[in-house]
Order: sequence, then C-alpha cells, then structure tokens
Amino acid sequence: MKKAHALSFALCLGLSTAQTVLATENGADSFALGAEGMMAGALPPAGVYLLTYYQNYHAGEYVNGPDNFHLDFTALIPRLVWMTEQNYFGGQLGFYAIQPMVNLNLNVAGMSDKNTILGDIVLGSMLGWHQGNHHWIAALETVLATGKYDTPTANQPIVANVGKNYNTIRPILAYTYAPLNGLDISTKISYSFNDENDENDEIHYKSGEYFAGDYSLGYKLSDHVKLAIEGYAFKQVKSDRISGNDIGQKGQVLAVGPAIQYRDQNWSIEAKYLKETNVENRPKGHTSLLKFIWAF
Repeated sequence: MKKAHALSFALCLGLSTAQTVLATENGADSFALGAEGMMAGALPPAGVYLLTYYQNYHAGEYVNGPDNFHLDFTALIPRLVWMTEQNYFGGQLGFYAIQPMVNLNLNVAGMSDKNTILGDIVLGSMLGWHQGNHHWIAALETVLATGKYDTPTANQPIVANVGKNYNTIRPILAYTYAPLNGLDISTKISYSFNDENDENDEIHYKSGEYFAGDYSLGYKLSDHVKLAIEGYAFKQVKSDRISGNDIGQKGQVLAVGPAIQYRDQNWSIEAKYLKETNVENRPKGHTSLLKFIWAF
C-alpha cells in the first residue's frame, strides 16, 4: 500500500488596508507559514495524492501598524499531488496544484470588511531524493494572481482581499532526517520573488523578497503516532517599494508550538497549534492547522 507522506505546500493569505505602508503589502504574504512539519522532505511513491488543509489564524495586534487591529482567517485548502515514475538528476518528478477557499474577517480602527472567496492558485513541480535516512525535495512553484482583488477607496478604505493581485515565483528546498530510532528532523525553506501590484495607477506597490520556512523536531511514539515541536520563520530581506522608491519596511516573525500526527496505511492526519513571537511590521497572533493526506 502507498504511504501518506508530508509534502511541501503553499496557500494564499491576503489582506489590504488603505493609507498604511507596511512590510510586504499590508503585512500579507503567500507562503503557507506552518503548513508543513513531520516528514516535510520526503516525497511519496508514484501515484495521486489528495492533501487537505484546514487553517484558522487569529491576530489581535499589528506590530508597528494600525491600532485596533483584528484579523480572523479561515481556509480550506485542497492540494492535488501527482508523483510520476519519471526520474531526472536522480530525483523523482512530481507536480501539484492548490486552490484555497478562504473566509477573511478584517477590522482596523473601527472599520471592517469580510470576504469568502477563492484565493490565488498555486502550481508547482518538484524532484525528490531518498538516501537511507535522508530525504530531500527541490521544488519551484508559482502563485498566480487569480483571486479577486479590490482597490481600497475613500468610501471603502478597509478591504479584506483574499487575492493579492501580483504573481510570485518561489524556489523551495525541504529536508528530512528520519532514522530508525523514531527521530524526525524536518525543515522546508523558500525564497519568494514578487512582481508589482499595479492595480492603482498612481501607486505601484512591490512587496520585498523574503525567506520563509517551517521546521519540526518530532519523535515516533508508535507505528501510528508522532509528537513534535513545530513552527515557522519569516524574514523579509528586501524592503517594499512604492513606485520604485524604497520605503524602508521589512517584516519578520517566528512561531513555535506542539503538533501530533496519526497515520495509517494510506492516510494520515496532523494537528498543530503555533503561537507567534519576535514579530516586526506584521500581524501578531496564533494559528491552528489540520492536515489530512489520502493516497489513492
């Protein structure tokens, strides 16, 4: 039987507030912070796999941003993965597609907006290698600006945008060390290149490039159950630009929390709770996430 393995993955989270300049456009990014954990660097055998993520994120503060800020974000994210039997450079070739379905509630300084809609589509290709207890993935994914995006106006200065209105190219590397003693050390890192949001004819906003990644330190208690300490990190390395001018804003965040995974022959489910700290120029909150993997 095929076994369900953790795979690298990205969802889209977007929000937009007018008259506020913050790191990455309004503190949002399209990397799926915290989505991956145990066995993040191990691709499964050839076949078709359905991964379904359910995420709830709540932030009651925007560090170095607007006052009276509240954000509630809930998403159901199906991801279809096709692992082929083809090998290139010694690695197994695979493809994936993601279409988030998002509910977003945003409140800033007494003004609010909400939206329930499809987010930006993500398409990716990847190669996976295995050598004893070591597993690697190299991937390249594109976030396409397919989600709905509305420009804030004087009459509607707060807009809960799920779509981001710009494309992102993202190389990804993932690694897992899983010896027979039950230890599981996994990480996934990425670097994101964003193009320009040109919805506003007067202001062309370009979010800065950033590193982002997930990490996991787990231990197998039995053939079915693993426990882990997991989290994520985000560090913006290039400042945002407005109409070509550097605005000197960079975001960062670190999160950590407990996780548990149960797996059987052709499916697995993982749950985690992650709390954010060391936040700069971004929302600060916590996230709960469920990940279900089914091998056809």
